[in-house]
Amino acid sequence: MVNFEFVRLKIDYKVLTSFEQPYFLGSAFRGILGRNLKKMVCIKPFIECKECELNQTCPYTVIFESELFFNKPSKYVFLMPFEKRMLKEDDILSIEITLLGESSEYWEFLIASLSGVLNLGKERFIKSVGSYYYNPLAESYKPIYNYVGKSNAFHFFDCKSGLKNLKVRLYPTSIKLFGNIVKFNEFNKDIFIKAILSRISKVASAYGYLENKLTINKDTIELKDIKLVPSPMKRYSNRKEKHMVIPAFEGEFTIEGDINTILPYLYIVENINIGKSTSFGLGRLKIYR
Repeated sequence: MVNFEFVRLKIDYKVLTSFEQPYFLGSAFRGILGRNLKKMVCIKPFIECKECELNQTCPYTVIFESELFFNKPSKYVFLMPFEKRMLKEDDILSIEITLLGESSEYWEFLIASLSGVLNLGKERFIKSVGSYYYNPLAESYKPIYNYVGKSNAFHFFDCKSGLKNLKVRLYPTSIKLFGNIVKFNEFNKDIFIKAILSRISKVASAYGYLENKLTINKDTIELKDIKLVPSPMKRYSNRKEKHMVIPAFEGEFTIEGDINTILPYLYIVENINIGKSTSFGLGRLKIYR
């Protein structure tokens, strides 16, 4: 048995100044979340977090620095649109974010940190106009008032399909296997399954429970028509004070065979991503139903 709790949120923004939407929004929104969250909750801004006696309970470190302070996977996962388009004034830009485990109790801090007028850099201003929570089983969004609906991973294992194939879109993804970054032309069924099982197992172990080792019978499915390309994501690290590149690839492929063998796992990673740098939005997977 495997299970963990999560909350998936969506925030709509109205565009205040026309600009071309950057393909990689995760770095900008992650920076905004970190700065605003810390400003909102920190009561000792004059000392470093690592020296603060509250760093085990502070909403900032609990949500934003779980990898650094708790040696656990990031508690938040951005689900970004990954598209380039020209945004005009009053257009709507939407992002989604998943909170894992106990961090789902802090959803109000997260919404507040990403609300109001935001500057995505280079005078690209947007303003929040609505927030929603997502029910992945019903595939529906509901406005947030004073409550958000939580989801449990084990519910997805009841999902079945009569389909013989599924088309999958993999947005910029960075996978590390046996200490090496996987290149786009090395991706295959075995790597895909290992990435899925590794991600779900790590999240469940950190924020829920994992009774037995997870397995997927890889002999019952095949990956066909794999069309992937390199897609390195560039970002600026404030912590390291330099520009960095996250190696990644993206594209599409088709899964054929006994779809029910892998379907529950696909539904889960649609909400929590796979691979590395999920807190930047990398590793997003979408099933074309």
